[in-house]
Amino acid sequence: MKVQFGHPKVRLIEKYDGRSDPRDHIVKWTDDYGEEPQPKWVHLFFHTLDVIPINWYLEIEICHDTDEWDNLRQGFFMTFSFEDGFE
Repeated sequence: MKVQFGHPKVRLIEKYDGRSDPRDHIVKWTDDYGEEPQPKWVHLFFHTLDVIPINWYLEIEICHDTDEWDNLRQGFFMTFSFEDGFE
């Protein structure tokens, strides 16, 4: 189910809680948000994260000012694949 809340479009998908394979979340996320311009992806991704991943995101955003999707995606994979042993 996709729900639109004004601009930018924010859709309700299952939030990532850090307990499953982060690649699966990225695939679902890309399916739902892939038509958005890539510069918006870093901010929109925030809306799909649960508590622990949001804390990770905020630390990355505040400390490193990450504004490039490829860097955020790579950091997300490295952090959450390691946490649960997904390889």
